[in-house]
Amino acid sequence: MYTPLPSADQLLERERLSYSVMGVKWATLLSFFLIAAIYLTIYSHPEPVISLIEAMLFTAPVFAIGLAGHIFFSNVVSHKHLRSFLVCYLVLLNFAWLIIISRLAEAATVDASGAAAIAGIESVVDILILTFAIALFPNRIIMLMMVLPLMAFNVMIRLDEIPNNFIFPATKFFCFAVILYTGQQVFSSWFVQSILRNLENKKLLQQFKRLALVDGLTNLSNRRHFDDILLQEIKVTERNNRPLSLIMLDVDYFKRLNDKAGHQAGDECLSQLGQLLAQSAMRPRDLAARYGGEEFVIVLPETDIAGAGAIAANIKADIAALKLPHPDSENGEFVTVSQGVCQWRNGMSATDFTANADKMLYQAKQAGRDQFVVDEQ
Repeated sequence: MYTPLPSADQLLERERLSYSVMGVKWATLLSFFLIAAIYLTIYSHPEPVISLIEAMLFTAPVFAIGLAGHIFFSNVVSHKHLRSFLVCYLVLLNFAWLIIISRLAEAATVDASGAAAIAGIESVVDILILTFAIALFPNRIIMLMMVLPLMAFNVMIRLDEIPNNFIFPATKFFCFAVILYTGQQVFSSWFVQSILRNLENKKLLQQFKRLALVDGLTNLSNRRHFDDILLQEIKVTERNNRPLSLIMLDVDYFKRLNDKAGHQAGDECLSQLGQLLAQSAMRPRDLAARYGGEEFVIVLPETDIAGAGAIAANIKADIAALKLPHPDSENGEFVTVSQGVCQWRNGMSATDFTANADKMLYQAKQAGRDQFVVDEQ
């Protein structure tokens, strides 16, 4: 009746992947913005380090990869290989950015305004580092895979410009690494706690639903849930003019079973009967419920009276096969049930429908029990 909740590990992995996909889409859009900023800088600079046409050629892979990835991740919500696709996409995007940065750095070293250009390139790399760190913080390995090459490239650019001054780029690399690592730990801890808290809330909500809608002994729907579902199915039947049937059944001489064998034996009988009826209501819209005491009902949408009668016959045979002992039954040494079967007719209310099934059940008891009576009207 209820879909089991995923484990904490499964939920964490799923949420990490979901956030990473969302973060990558955001990082891709920011990549497009950075490229547009590079174009604007080249266009507005009187003596750019490279021409606008050359810049467009070198940035084309980022546009192509980014556009394809953004479309893919916007349309593919879940896939068993989604993580692998994500890693491949990030590797390609990172490689494309490194090509752009290396070309800009190469052009800047031979330009008169190279120092200013290098500073601008470092700023672009720093923005990319922070972007991917934020976008990928739930996945430490993937995050480091993206930011470490960029951080190392920043060091190489600075050392290439000022070979004798390695202290500043090394210090910057170390500080960035410590900040990103510790920041990732803090944010990841908050992320995990939030997901686990959400999972606990979902578990509590599911428990409350079960308490409200499920009979504790048989694990079938309770009377309240049955009443709600029956009303819904009657409305559906009125709209689409499809058949709807109902089976009401009662354990024969159940009070004698309790008096002779004890209430524990009676509870065990009801529990096993509940399992059997749950298997009889196999289709998605079928509903087996405990109506009260030793009485049960089965709602059968899209089932005519002949089909409901066949299910009642199967239930009778299956209960006989269980061979549940009954020390004081007039029908033999094992538990039996009586059943009333009817089909909904136009104009019937839910109360009329259940009353008709109860009437058929009464006739089955009057006829000697251990049988089912079908309303042939």
